[in-house]
Amino acid sequence: MDKRIKYSLKQKLAAVVAVEKGNESIHSVANRLGCSRSNVRQWIGHYKQHGKAGLNLHVGRYSGDFKVDVVQHMLNNRLSLVKTSTLFGIPNISTVYSWLKIYEGKGISALMHESRGRKKQSMGRKKQKTDTNLTTTEAQELAALKAEVEWLRAENALLKKLDALIQEEEARIQRGIQQKPSRN
Repeated sequence: MDKRIKYSLKQKLAAVVAVEKGNESIHSVANRLGCSRSNVRQWIGHYKQHGKAGLNLHVGRYSGDFKVDVVQHMLNNRLSLVKTSTLFGIPNISTVYSWLKIYEGKGISALMHESRGRKKQSMGRKKQKTDTNLTTTEAQELAALKAEVEWLRAENALLKKLDALIQEEEARIQRGIQQKPSRN
C-alpha cells in the first residue's frame, strides 16, 4: 500500500494560513492532515519564499549546472537541506540530499552528467564480435572450437541433470518409497 498522500493546493494553503495566523500549531496541522511536521514546515517555507505558487511546485528535471549551483550555494552559505530546497523551489529535500551525496562522493563532473534510473539493457542476445584480422583457416578453427564448447556445455548440463535424477531416486529408495512402474 502506498503511504504517500498528495495534498491539494487548497489543503496546503489552509494549513499554512492556520499556522501563520496562530490558529493551529505545526504539530496539530500535521496530525489533522496525517502528514509529518517536516512537510508542514516545508510548505510554510515554500509559501514564505514563493507565495501561493510555492505550494504548487512540481518535480522536474534539472540541468547539471543548476544542480552544481544549488549544492555549492548550500555549502558556501552553510544552509540546511530544507532552506536550500525552499530557496531554489525544489519540492523535495531528498532531491538536494542526493545531489549533495553525488557531489561529495564523485565530484562536479558526476553531478553534471548524473542520469536517473537504471541503465537500459538489451533484451536480445549479445552480438558476437567478429575479428576481421583472422584468416579463413583461423576463422574455421574458431568456429569449430565454439561449436565444441557449445557441445561440451550441453553434455555437461545433461550429465548434471542425470546425476540429480539418480540422487533423487536413491533418496526415494532410502525413505522406503519406491516409484510405481509406468503402465506404458
